[in-house]
Amino acid sequence: MNAIGWNCRGVGSPHTIRVLKKMVKSHKPDLLYLSETLAEENKIEALALTPGFVNFFSNYLDIIIKGNGGEWRLTCFYGFPEKERRQDSWDLLRTLATRNHLPWCVLGDFNDLMYASDKKGRRNHSQRMMDGFRKAVDDSSLIELNLQGGDYTWEKSKGTTKWVRERLDRCFTNGSWWSKFPLCTLTVFHTSVSDHDPIKLELLNTFISKKQFRFRFENTWLKESNFHKEVIGYWKKLPAVHLLPKLLAISSFMAK
Repeated sequence: MNAIGWNCRGVGSPHTIRVLKKMVKSHKPDLLYLSETLAEENKIEALALTPGFVNFFSNYLDIIIKGNGGEWRLTCFYGFPEKERRQDSWDLLRTLATRNHLPWCVLGDFNDLMYASDKKGRRNHSQRMMDGFRKAVDDSSLIELNLQGGDYTWEKSKGTTKWVRERLDRCFTNGSWWSKFPLCTLTVFHTSVSDHDPIKLELLNTFISKKQFRFRFENTWLKESNFHKEVIGYWKKLPAVHLLPKLLAISSFMAK
């Protein structure tokens, strides 16, 4: 199975539809999540049928997927773009985390940054907002999947002195989901019709044992000012039986 998440403004234009159809043909996603389309519902319904999808959902998406590996949950997330509503996004994430205990994956455009390194160009991002994002992820017991294919998923004013790039689109999972799909990949790829690039999640249902798992320390984590505090905090609150999932959480939480 694979899923694609894409913040795609102006999805009703003929050129964008051609690009979308080509993307679907090339990547063959089982699920395609489009956000911030700025299109009316009837146009989205027609668009869904064009590349061959038999069902479509508007607005919020939180589903349970059943397969050979059992049930798991997928949430397609779109964070509020208004800065004054950023806390509403994180409160929503925390609420979603309490709904059930299935293996859980959250994919989408979070409209915020977790680290200073998530942005290149122009002024620095608010430290308070980054702290709020990381705390929401921590409170929800989520692990961030490593992004391949590039460091950023959004850009503006390319080719000018105001060029800015940010990583706004991400994917998180809880420990039980990662244990179910340890060889999953998350990749960003470029399109010419949106300021956001799509991200693609590909799954391979397999199993990894504790003996096969190797934890690798990244020196770049030490550059984070609160690294030691975060590690000590995780370590103190974990029972020994949960050591492996939380090591994964620490590694991805601190990775850039």
